[in-house]
Amino acid sequence: MNNWQRWLLAPHTHWLRKTLFQIHLWLGIGVGFYVLVVSISGSAILLKSPFYEMFEPRTLEPTQAVPLEDDALDARIAQVYPGYEVTFMIPAYEPNQATYVVLKKDEQIFPHYFNQYTGEDIGVSNPWPIKAVEWLADIHDDLLQGNTGRKVNGLGALIFLLMSFSGIFIWWQGRARWYEGLILKRSSSRSIIWQLHSVIGFWSLLLLFAWGVSGFQLGFPQVVDTMIDWFDTDLTDFERPNSWLRFFRTIHFARLGEGAWVRRGWIFVSFLPTFIFVSGFYIWWQRVVLKWFRSRTTVKTSIEVLS
Repeated sequence: MNNWQRWLLAPHTHWLRKTLFQIHLWLGIGVGFYVLVVSISGSAILLKSPFYEMFEPRTLEPTQAVPLEDDALDARIAQVYPGYEVTFMIPAYEPNQATYVVLKKDEQIFPHYFNQYTGEDIGVSNPWPIKAVEWLADIHDDLLQGNTGRKVNGLGALIFLLMSFSGIFIWWQGRARWYEGLILKRSSSRSIIWQLHSVIGFWSLLLLFAWGVSGFQLGFPQVVDTMIDWFDTDLTDFERPNSWLRFFRTIHFARLGEGAWVRRGWIFVSFLPTFIFVSGFYIWWQRVVLKWFRSRTTVKTSIEVLS
């Protein structure tokens, strides 16, 4: 049996498959926690708009009252917050929306919403739920480290791509059993967690690839531009062979489709890398760690019995 026949009929015995399995395994263990953090925090970006709608105190009850004039509203703000400076103000564009006011004191900024009809302080524009989701979004974008964190994310995306590529090779179970990686089977010899890891990994490959490629571009845009230049036959025109990259960014930023249910769907799929990591870690723990621990326990028990 040559190498191709071995790969086609019995991939588990092929040296390439064994090598890729080890690469996939140890990359997953090494950067799994990173993938977990980026995956969970990425969902925060999809929650930003709903959180602003839910927690930003900018909506007012309908009223027929006349709004305070600028000077009168300034006087009211000064009365509520003596010693604070109003750095700028954004008047409400709709009757049922509050006025956005940014206060300053001791070089600190305090964004608030005020009711322009009563002069009442409605509250800060960024209460803790919004701050929390913004913090998570910053973790996803830059790991709280600015441009340095974004470059780290770019390297992480490259490793993520390598894990995805190695995973699809591992997914192949041979010509006689290849379809088992596409569906869940009660009669399968594999555990349900193993099957879910394989099936979800296969059907989400496009998403994983799009997240990885666009994530690398966000970390290293100049490198990606240089790579695109290699495929651009005419650098003097305004056309670029990067439509596939724009499509990947559309997926990365969940811009396909509109509506609340579509957003809920994107939030759901944003947790797929989390599940893939957790299920992979569980499989490794069951098949390697616990097996090793049990063998050690058995040897120890046997020694104690013999002694």
